[in-house]
Amino acid sequence: MKFGKQYSKVTVFMAMLHGVIIGIAAVALIGFILMGTNGKQAEVKTKAGKDEIPISGPTGEDVKAPVSVPAPAGSIELFARQYGVFTSQESAALFVSENPLLAAAAVIKEGEQYFVWTAIGLSEAEIIDSDSEESFKKRFFVNTAACAAVGAGKLESVLSTNDITKIKTSTGEKGMETADEFEKNITAITTFTNDIRVIRAHLLSHYSLKKECIKFTF
Repeated sequence: MKFGKQYSKVTVFMAMLHGVIIGIAAVALIGFILMGTNGKQAEVKTKAGKDEIPISGPTGEDVKAPVSVPAPAGSIELFARQYGVFTSQESAALFVSENPLLAAAAVIKEGEQYFVWTAIGLSEAEIIDSDSEESFKKRFFVNTAACAAVGAGKLESVLSTNDITKIKTSTGEKGMETADEFEKNITAITTFTNDIRVIRAHLLSHYSLKKECIKFTF
């Protein structure tokens, strides 16, 4: 069976041209889609890459090893468990009163700042059992030379010992009213605690807040 001529050359040419145009358009569309996908992936990589800073602190590249600083002349090195620092004694005291875990805490003054400290030791190891997620260790130096003028000349030796007996028998200069006051302070503190770390904290609190004879170096 013979079929006759159904399409002209022009019709066939136009059909071929139409097919080519559709093919080019499809290739172009796929290219644009791939480019858009790669762009989004690159953007995500940039946001999650090396410029990201962990919430908990600086990146590992920024962390530096602590520098060992020698004690200033006439000072002793101590370590405190710190819970906060405030701009007024009232706000620090309020913070302590609202936290049952800080019943034995003391407020220490240095300049215009008020620190809330609990355990104070001669080494980091001495306060390691006081670790808390709400606190951190603070190294500092203290000079008590000026406290001799208020009858607390034995303050440095009290802060430097781990012998509770020596603390309870520490006195100032005989016959001085201020020395009697120092002895009374020791008696008052040791009446409610035998924890040497807490005793140190409250002595530093008294002689930094009321007598202002202690010099701190951080």
